[in-house]
Amino acid sequence: MEDRIIKGLLNDYLDDFDINEKKEDVAFEHFCNYTMFTHNYPDAYSTDKFFYNMVHTGNGGDCAIDGILIVVNDIVVTNLLQLKDAIGSKKFDARFIFVQTKTSSKFESGDMLKVGIGIQDFFDKDAKQLNANQKILKFKEMADYIFENSVKHKEKPACLIYYVTTGKWVDDINLTDIKNKCEKFVSDLNYFEDVKFIPVDAARLSSMYKEIKNSITREIVMPKSVPFPPNIKGVDKAYLGLIQIDEYLKLITDEDGTLQNGLFYDNVRSYLGENPVNTEIIDTLKDKDKYIQFPILNNGVTIVAKSLKPSGDKYAISDFQIVNGCQTSNVIFKCRDHIKDNMMLPIKIVCTEDPELINDVIRSTNRQTIVLDEAFESLKTFHKQLQEYYNSYKGVDKIYYERRSHEYDNVEEVIKKSNIVSLPIQLYAVTSMFLGEPHSVHRYYGELLRSYSTKVFQDDHKLILYYTSAWLLHRIENALRRKEIDPSKYRIYRYHFLFMIQIYTVKVMKLNELPRLNANAMEKFCKMILDNMGDNKKLGELLRVFSVIIDETNGEFVKENKANRHHPVTHLKEFTQVIQNKVLKSKELFPHNN
Repeated sequence: MEDRIIKGLLNDYLDDFDINEKKEDVAFEHFCNYTMFTHNYPDAYSTDKFFYNMVHTGNGGDCAIDGILIVVNDIVVTNLLQLKDAIGSKKFDARFIFVQTKTSSKFESGDMLKVGIGIQDFFDKDAKQLNANQKILKFKEMADYIFENSVKHKEKPACLIYYVTTGKWVDDINLTDIKNKCEKFVSDLNYFEDVKFIPVDAARLSSMYKEIKNSITREIVMPKSVPFPPNIKGVDKAYLGLIQIDEYLKLITDEDGTLQNGLFYDNVRSYLGENPVNTEIIDTLKDKDKYIQFPILNNGVTIVAKSLKPSGDKYAISDFQIVNGCQTSNVIFKCRDHIKDNMMLPIKIVCTEDPELINDVIRSTNRQTIVLDEAFESLKTFHKQLQEYYNSYKGVDKIYYERRSHEYDNVEEVIKKSNIVSLPIQLYAVTSMFLGEPHSVHRYYGELLRSYSTKVFQDDHKLILYYTSAWLLHRIENALRRKEIDPSKYRIYRYHFLFMIQIYTVKVMKLNELPRLNANAMEKFCKMILDNMGDNKKLGELLRVFSVIIDETNGEFVKENKANRHHPVTHLKEFTQVIQNKVLKSKELFPHNN
């Protein structure tokens, strides 16, 4: 790769996520996938440390697609069961994002055309006709399910296609024609509300990545505003005002005119589609007589920012979230072609870095309708206490519990993404290790949270068990990165390894059973694990023994036809039970077993 700036950003990304990829073109694919996907959905990579591998499709038979992200009801899904969990019995919206990358320093018309044809084939061809690798077919299976259930669509899905090179896009007439043809290939399928083919050059790639790392900054004009009193605890400054809707659109869209869904990740309700309330908003915006009443009829939006710099009627806003107003914002975006110059929107901007005040604002401004349980979970006192407990540990192996998304993005201390534990990862770790359900972690975390609402994150639980499960998962993932065992083969079993270590420790300590999650004995149990599993050599030896048990059990299940593509062994409770018995009976682990 010739571009030194992009190469520096690529290395920064690889270091941040502890990705050890020797092939530069593959590493670049991971980097571009991360940048494009996170640009649209900031939480996309928060549920799994190896998410970059799950969405990477670049290989033989990739249909000229290096990465795919499918989002349903603002939930990123990577397998069919997660998709079904996210949809349930309700109506849903969907978005497809595709990425194709080239390390070359120019845009090639032939390569661009292949992308359009490849994506057209992905949607149009039957799975049996599609000459594609297994990852592409997995996403194809989810796409087919989405369109088979089109009767439940709130509206037709959207499709974004990013074509990324290290060259420079200059609106060449021939390349622009190819771009338009690619959009037409996919649009003509009549599956989508909106299709965009977006060329991304080196300058744009660089700015997008830096924006992800350093937060979004926008400048708006708000001629009518009133400041809040200066003595409100936790508030640096705050304003209530009116803003022209076309000015507000500058705040919520990127330079391609795409709605920035990432600005709403703290808004506990995703867009609900054209329900009665939103339809009424649309009617008001489009009515030639009533549109002027919009600021009277609408509650407006609430923005929380970490930096707000007023200068006359101009306001520079940085690191901000729209914590209330997702419905209004989406409706405005959909009606953008009907916006008139004098249309106004009420707006409240609160500048604060106080996390508790931010939580209170989110909670108080999102009580109008029923929301999902997981939306408010991280605001509970339990998670604040757990975060403080994490912070009581020091040392080179320190991990950080991020109860609110992206709260460690712009702190003074440089914190690698690979050392951050999100709420979904914490949930998967504790469910695997202490509830004995590693076969359940492929489910959407919100569904898992609802299923185990009385079993996890309880006020009387020992905080050390949550830290221990996440810390041990971090250690296992590092061992995979060091290739103590083959990461390409055993990465999918890391939650089973967590459970196996728990079973192993129970027997080593000569306990009859795992201590209760609220028992004092749990403290001693977890300290035993923290003391012993900090040794890389010991952990590596254990993982190698466990991997043999995994292989042996896997072979038995294949031989007996107990697993298939739709129900792999990692999803089967019986698989978990068998490996548990094999650990307990292992002569290598326990030489004195009878």
